[in-house]
Amino acid sequence: MPSIQEIIHKFEVGEGSGYLQKLALILSLLALLVFYNVREYQGFATVEAMESAHLARQLSEGKGFTSLSLRPLALAHEETQKGEGILSTSEDVLQHVDMVSPPAYPLFLSLWMRILPFEWEIPSHRSENFTRYQPEVLISFINQGLFLLNGLMVFYLGRKLFDDSVAWMSMACFFCADLLWRYSFSGHDTMLLTTWMLLLVIGLVALERASRAEEPDASEPEEALDSELETSPIDSPLKVQSSGWFLGVACSVGLLLGLAGLTRYSFLWMLVPTSLFALLCLGKRRWLVTPVMILTALLVVAPWLARNLEVSGLPFGLRSYALYMDTADYPEDRLERSLLGEVTAPGLNQYLRKTFEKLPDISSGELPTLGGSFLPFLFFMGLLIPFNNKGLRRLRWFTLGSLVLMVVIQSLGQTYLSEQSPRINGENHLVVLAPWVFLFAVPIFYSLLDQLPLPYEGLRPAVVLSFFAFCSLPLWGHLLPPRPLPFAYPTYKPPLIQEIAQWNQPEEALMSDIPWAVAWYGNRPCYWLSRRVDPDFYGIHDERDAIEALYLTQMTTDLPFMSSFLQDPEGSWPRFYMDVQVRRNLPDGFPLKFGHPGIMLDQVYVSDRQRWLPAFKSKKDGLGD
Repeated sequence: MPSIQEIIHKFEVGEGSGYLQKLALILSLLALLVFYNVREYQGFATVEAMESAHLARQLSEGKGFTSLSLRPLALAHEETQKGEGILSTSEDVLQHVDMVSPPAYPLFLSLWMRILPFEWEIPSHRSENFTRYQPEVLISFINQGLFLLNGLMVFYLGRKLFDDSVAWMSMACFFCADLLWRYSFSGHDTMLLTTWMLLLVIGLVALERASRAEEPDASEPEEALDSELETSPIDSPLKVQSSGWFLGVACSVGLLLGLAGLTRYSFLWMLVPTSLFALLCLGKRRWLVTPVMILTALLVVAPWLARNLEVSGLPFGLRSYALYMDTADYPEDRLERSLLGEVTAPGLNQYLRKTFEKLPDISSGELPTLGGSFLPFLFFMGLLIPFNNKGLRRLRWFTLGSLVLMVVIQSLGQTYLSEQSPRINGENHLVVLAPWVFLFAVPIFYSLLDQLPLPYEGLRPAVVLSFFAFCSLPLWGHLLPPRPLPFAYPTYKPPLIQEIAQWNQPEEALMSDIPWAVAWYGNRPCYWLSRRVDPDFYGIHDERDAIEALYLTQMTTDLPFMSSFLQDPEGSWPRFYMDVQVRRNLPDGFPLKFGHPGIMLDQVYVSDRQRWLPAFKSKKDGLGD
């Protein structure tokens, strides 16, 4: 049995010192995690986050893939598919199938909701001093768990493709990327999608190495980068694998492609660079791997695409119209808020115009911030480096192809969602490729450092530390005062939204400009505010389902947007707001006669009766003063 002195010596200078360093790293990361959450946490602030969360709750409660956030366009499509009136009863409102969201992320969250005790109701005693909505905190936890897992996979790939130095620095830069931290508690599917993509690349790297082992020159040593850059050789000897092994990995890659497509439909396009990689880089195994991979991916997504065709007539549901949105024919969110049974596709010139209008914003916004600081510039340098190692050379072309593809898809598919939340949104596809920024940028830094004439070797750690500190500047900058509000105020204030929503019974429908928030916080069916009062509002209220209450927020009443809406002949809701708040009057014939006098100056709540009583007093005849 070793003595105490031997044990201490082992941990000081022996193999135990490595474990202590790793433990210190883990504890530092956990401390950063806690501090960042306490300091920077904000509640959900986007449509996608709230809709995914409320769909997950529906699934966890056994209600199926049904939505309480009701789009007029979805109603029209359901009517067309059924050939009859829709949502004519309260039961129909509660059973409205979702036509917008892919299933993977809500299903993932629903499993989490079944494990942990989610507290949906906000107690009245917490409303005044509200800071965090408990379900959103728990959803952030699982996404941050994926964030940590993704960092470990970055380390694995860095070690597999380069060496320990690159692996550690790549992982450190990944964990200090402020943009990724923000996505980790945003409620978005980005972390789950990043997990699929990292696993996908790990599978492709394994396939490429195994196929290269069967090439005639497989025994010759290779270096990671061109010999002029003097980096460490690539990791381990190549190993010949059986046909069964190739078949299994090909199925796994196809499964990951399918799961990525069911997490975000646009990532089904990753079939293109993945298939090209297999065809061009896997030698004689390409005719086995490529068709198996494609077939597996299609088999994974086919049942859901068939379901979408049945309920909406479109393979990707209403997401199919993302290409149409923000064109001249369908500006902003006009399409989804309209009762259009048939939607005419814009012309090719409108697609091209939309693409070229979005490209400058992407190139000047998303691309430079992809990895934070100056890392994207090193990343693009890495894509131009003539790798001596055949595997890295092939992976470089795969990365470049994926990047170009995502830029085009993002520019074509951007909608009003990116305008509502320019920084954090579910239409930023490039952020999923952030791990590749670190994996290609960090080796370039070390290569340049090797060529830098330092006065003495002791300066090298200082240069490395300075590089890391500079890369993490955006993170430390956000951690400085002032502290942000813990929720997206004033539009998304959970206690207020929950209280207003619960003035309605579960089977009674509201209409609001934030239906996703009413569905998430209030657990009540809510129609998205129709584009026009007449005929769209009356078309829903009179012909489909009676609307018992109307709730308008700063999404409609915010003054910077008033002028544009007032100039629009269809922009009747701002005029409605002006009539209610300024003139204290409701339009003739409007079915909702009672207005709440004390919500907020820039919000409006009107209903069929005084639903807020006895909490507030109001006049019996219409609007209160």
